[in-house]
Amino acid sequence: MIRNYRIEWFKNEKYREPMKRHSFIKVTSASGKVEKDAKQALELFVSEFGSLKYNTIVKIQELDENMEQIGEDIIPQDDVSIIPTKR
Repeated sequence: MIRNYRIEWFKNEKYREPMKRHSFIKVTSASGKVEKDAKQALELFVSEFGSLKYNTIVKIQELDENMEQIGEDIIPQDDVSIIPTKR
């Protein structure tokens, strides 16, 4: 089972206005549980772009094979078990 996620994020920059970015993450060894797979996508994101100390996640969206959104957005303030708000 393969799951696709789109992560909306920005770099924590001190002297500039942050620019929102979108990254697509593909989880190939998906477990079937949305929370666990989203957390795995976040771990892949951190390994690619660096610690959450330097980046802020706005939301995570699960996508189908046509890159259309499935379900609700995962927002850090709503679900701290997936995206920690404290670094």
